[in-house]
Parts: sequence; C-alpha cells; structure tokens
Amino acid sequence: MGCTGPKQLQQQSDINAEFTKIALSSEQIHAPSGDMSARLPSTWVMLDPEKLESPQVFAMACNPEYTLSLIFSEVQLDNTAKTILGRDGLRGLCDASFQRRLKRSNGRAEMLGDIEEFAIGKKRFGAFTYTTDSMQTLTRIAVFSTSTHIYECTITHLAFRERELPSPKLLQTVHQIILGSIEGQ
Repeated sequence: MGCTGPKQLQQQSDINAEFTKIALSSEQIHAPSGDMSARLPSTWVMLDPEKLESPQVFAMACNPEYTLSLIFSEVQLDNTAKTILGRDGLRGLCDASFQRRLKRSNGRAEMLGDIEEFAIGKKRFGAFTYTTDSMQTLTRIAVFSTSTHIYECTITHLAFRERELPSPKLLQTVHQIILGSIEGQ
C-alpha cells in the first residue's frame, strides 16, 4: 500500500495538467453549410468521417493515444426539431438526442446526472453524459444551434486499446475547451 497511492495521485495530476494546457490548432474544421467552425487540439488526428457512413457527421478526430474520440455532426432541422427547440430549447434537444441513443443501444444507454445548460461567451449549449456499459466508457454530447442549423459535438472514450482512459472530469474539460473554440452565426 505505502507508495502506490501518492504515485497514482501524482500521475493523475500530471494527466490533468496535460489536458488543461491543451493547445488548439490554428486550423479550423467547418460545417458543410459554413455557419460553424471549431478548432481541435493541435496534437489530435483527423479521421475520415465518411468511414462512419453517417451523412450528418462532418468532422471526426482522436487524441494521439486513441483514448478519446470527437465527432461533430448536424442534427436534421425538421419540423420535429424546430418544435422541440421552440418549445423546450436546448434542454429538449438534449432529451431528444438521448432518446435516439437509448433506442440505438436497445435500452442500454443510461444518462449520468442531469441535462445541463450553459454558455461559453455568447454561445449557448445543452449537454449530457451517458454510458452504455456501466460507466466503463462515457460519452458526452453538447447540442448547440446557429441561426440556421443545429449541431452536436460528441466526445467519447475509446476502449479498444489497453490504455487507461481519461477520467470523467478530464473528458468534460477537453470537451469544454473544444466547445469554447466554436464560432458560428
């Protein structure tokens, strides 16, 4: 027991310091419509979003350790989405987003905590975190809108490598940094 605890705390502290000092790339990703852009951490690897075979996904990246993945996608702005946004705001869009994940996971998706609403600068977001595997991996989704489109920014643990996954706090911190870089109309 002796030295194990402090060493583990030090390693976690080093990881926290590494993530909170993330340098964002000067290059931006852009939504196909051109009304939204964001920057990713400079060390992250861009992936081909067409590999997901989902037309809504327009940007995808992973951290160099391949323990986190980030996806930007557009939410179809149909009458249902317009009604939800008008009636229930970002909170309603988050609930609809979670319900889609619940259905896709055959009822395994479990929301952790409550839906949050917050602002970074002038941009407003709704967000939630969920798991489909009893908290072995987490996914955090932020929903936001421009004047003409609704988008989701998703960050998730990748567990296909035998590496320690970032803590839930780090996952949220990285997500917030990326959300803070979003520019849009």
